[in-house]
Amino acid sequence: MKKNKIIKNVTIEKVWYWGIGIWLLENGKKVLVRGGVLPNSIVDVKVKRKKKDFIEAVVENLVHFDSHWADATPQCPHYNNPLKKPSKDEEHKIGCGGCKWQITSYEKQLALKHSLIVDSFRGAKDILDRIGIKPIIHAPSQYQYRNKIEFSFGKYIKGKTRDMEDGDDFINHQWNVGFHKQGEFSKVLDVDQCYLIPESMHKVYAYVKKLCFDSWLPVHDQKFHTGFFRHLVMRAGHNTGHLMVNLVVADQQLLTDEAKTQWKTLRASFLHDPFIKEHVRTFLITSNNGLADIVKWKDSTSEILFGDGTIYEKLVFNSQKSEQESVEVSFRISPFAFFQTNTGGAQVLFDTAAKLVGKVEWTIFDLYCGAGTIGLSFLQKGLGDFCAGVEIVESAIHDAYENAKINNTEKNSYFVAGKAEDLVFSDSTLKKKLDSLGLVIVDPPRSGLHKDVVKFLTGLRTTYNGKLLYISCNPVTLARDLALLEEWGWKTTLLQPVDMFPNTHHVETIALLH
Repeated sequence: MKKNKIIKNVTIEKVWYWGIGIWLLENGKKVLVRGGVLPNSIVDVKVKRKKKDFIEAVVENLVHFDSHWADATPQCPHYNNPLKKPSKDEEHKIGCGGCKWQITSYEKQLALKHSLIVDSFRGAKDILDRIGIKPIIHAPSQYQYRNKIEFSFGKYIKGKTRDMEDGDDFINHQWNVGFHKQGEFSKVLDVDQCYLIPESMHKVYAYVKKLCFDSWLPVHDQKFHTGFFRHLVMRAGHNTGHLMVNLVVADQQLLTDEAKTQWKTLRASFLHDPFIKEHVRTFLITSNNGLADIVKWKDSTSEILFGDGTIYEKLVFNSQKSEQESVEVSFRISPFAFFQTNTGGAQVLFDTAAKLVGKVEWTIFDLYCGAGTIGLSFLQKGLGDFCAGVEIVESAIHDAYENAKINNTEKNSYFVAGKAEDLVFSDSTLKKKLDSLGLVIVDPPRSGLHKDVVKFLTGLRTTYNGKLLYISCNPVTLARDLALLEEWGWKTTLLQPVDMFPNTHHVETIALLH
């Protein structure tokens, strides 16, 4: 099967993690199909890569969608709808692949996520046979749930192709703000509105976008690394009303006096504009002249244009002691700090996890504590009497200490930067607190637990008879890690999925071990 070969009328048998469709060849080899497919879809695909154990392909053409799965009308005008081909005039605005499942009703989205988790555990089937999977808990909102979004500046250029007749137009949009077109990273779609953010964020986005456009300064070109505007990052406190804007630019691209004057004028507009001052709590300018298409790299610098460079958010929970009593936990969020992207979803996730854990005495030990979000929330809810957190990112530990102060728990918490498996031997304060350990929390990145962490947790298992709470954003690595932990004496007692990202394949899963 050669690269770029077109294979027609391929039937997608199921959808796997990342929303990838699976097609099995007669010899049993898997073909992984990208492009927003659903089960029972019939598509034409183009082969992209051939590897030892599988083949990668992309959708070239949709032949048929199963109406059982394609049973909803997408809301977003930028959605890459496989049932509707955009006109040439629309092409630079359509093709966002962020919400691939808008064409599927919410209940069926949850069914897809359930099957996705089951399939992820095919190598740990004995765990599922023993405990099963609880029904997925619904997200509080299907739209407007994100508190952070990252827009890209860029171009959408489609040159003349061989099959075009003389005189045919070609699309040449040189100034766009939005998201990268699905499957074509060098093209940026011009997005008018993202339906995953609230109206308050959208209004500021549209306003800042127009100010930037009116400045006549160029957008970044990812192929040639030219242009000025790179990213527009926004963060919001859904429960506080705070809003942060971080405009990322390549300031070394200001090559002329005219461009420098234009930038000076635009900065003054940001600083003094009444609309921005009313709606934005803090405004930052980040200078990034690196080659990679990322917001921040090692030599980036950020300047606070106004405000203090932070916003605040609070999570509201039921008390562990009484559901009639509410608990508020406040957090300071800096520009590059990690915070759960869905505020309402985080409240559901942490509330659910706390109820499943039940009573906790003594110390809560959070191995991937970040800014202390989970550990401090549990402490305020009434679980444990001390929170010890470890995180490899030093700036996150600084945020965790600030958050402990905000919530008046600095005397009941201790945070340290480094690797947990090293610090428990070298840090005397941490070592002492782990003598009275009640709960271990791990909420790792998508790659899951490092093998050294698994060994470390195995050592903890031999010295105390407590609980382990594993919160995962990737069911594939979760299944792998649970199987390893069970080999060393831990026992998984429940699996509880929680949906925090409707219209996408993403799902959080809570696992409790003893």
